Amino acid sequence: MSLPDPGVLDAVRRRRGDLDDALLIVRDGLVADPAGPRRVAALCAGLRQLRADLYEHVAVTEEPGGLYDEVRRADPRFEPAVWRLRGEHTRLGLLLDDLLAGIAHQPRGVVGWPTLRPRVVELLTLLGRHRSRDAQLAYDAGGLDLGGQD
Repeated sequence: MSLPDPGVLDAVRRRRGDLDDALLIVRDGLVADPAGPRRVAALCAGLRQLRADLYEHVAVTEEPGGLYDEVRRADPRFEPAVWRLRGEHTRLGLLLDDLLAGIAHQPRGVVGWPTLRPRVVELLTLLGRHRSRDAQLAYDAGGLDLGGQD
């Protein structure tokens, strides 16, 4: 495969770093202040940042001329992997939207933590798997290292 435009790779790597930062905020929110509303506030802040960073990641990978277009153009055999990753973007976005909407509709400080925590852990697990598949696609398609945590 010919290497993608360096600008595309730089944008993908930056968005990947932003996602890393947001993931840390969410993880911190899972363990912050076990007795109080600071936990929910920290978690909400992390989820909002994660949602914004996911939108940006989707833009640089799925936009015309983005990483996925370049991968598919260079080798059509990667088409199924690209469509799978696009589907995962949709699922992750919907999960984030659902989590944020559920938190927003709860009275302050009454968020059902026993229900919320496992859903956030599930989201983090799915996102981690997605990031691994995303990085593997880039590596398989052209030996590209996207960097970031996996």
